[in-house]
Amino acid sequence: METNVTNPQHPIQVVARRTGLTADVIRAWERRYQAVTPQRAANNRRLYSDLDVEKLGLLRKATSAGRRIGDIANQAIDELYALVENDESAAAQARNIPSERPNTGSVMEHFEECLDAINHMQPSALKASLVKAANTLGIPFLLEDLLRPLIAYVRDECRRGNMRLSQERMATAMVRSYMCTLTASKNEHDSNYNLVVTTPMGQYYDLIALRMAVAANLYGWNSIYLGTELPADEIVYACAHTRASAVALGIARPADDPHLPNVLRQIKDSLSGRTTLIVCGNAVSGYTEVVEEVNAVVVQAMGELRLELDRLKRPISAFLEDE
Repeated sequence: METNVTNPQHPIQVVARRTGLTADVIRAWERRYQAVTPQRAANNRRLYSDLDVEKLGLLRKATSAGRRIGDIANQAIDELYALVENDESAAAQARNIPSERPNTGSVMEHFEECLDAINHMQPSALKASLVKAANTLGIPFLLEDLLRPLIAYVRDECRRGNMRLSQERMATAMVRSYMCTLTASKNEHDSNYNLVVTTPMGQYYDLIALRMAVAANLYGWNSIYLGTELPADEIVYACAHTRASAVALGIARPADDPHLPNVLRQIKDSLSGRTTLIVCGNAVSGYTEVVEEVNAVVVQAMGELRLELDRLKRPISAFLEDE
């Protein structure tokens, strides 16, 4: 760890503006990783040096490139500069590498149709392509083999500068709208299995949660989709009020939310013993310790979700027979 203790003069609000980090994240990185050690003013407020600000800015760039703060928090300034330079160089080279596309012929045809509608900013054509793909492939393959790689591809291309942000936003909005329609569809039979699906506070990305809600409907469960960024007490209330057998939480971004561990603990501590906690999303790996602590079930594919929901049905069925 490298910290300049001379001339600390910047309050945390100034540091937040200069580095692009929130004050909560800065405090969390100090407390959990000792990334920097600010001095204290006479009134006990934190004061940061220029070197502290410089290091925090480098850490933000490195974590934005996908690195975990726990792995780099104690590196020296020179090491961080080299790391960030290498990451930026690799990112520049990656802009010229085509994003991964589906390799199955039947899916690829629908993928290209969707991509053409996105490139031409035609939401109605994109919706028509999604409906066609659902009829041809079936909803499970639509969710896993088309929508997931399509959105990932569009976001990658937007990040590389090969696609406009407006195109990415249009595609995401239409996919979200289409999945909301599927989520609201009634099951063919009245199910006794209720699943609450949402994202906790701070997790604003909703497509993973929507995919779980749609898939659970197909697997014979009643999906109760509650949108995004729901407070812990509201998630617990919804589970109790609907007698949900499980709650599925989408955790995609940000990947280093200092509040999320306590939110997961609060949810787990307040849930009924018969309610299983399921988590899904590409940021779950950043919270391995607390995920294991709260005994949450991790699923990263819709097939894994189906296996878990089928497993849960057996004890639920026995419980219903006893009643």
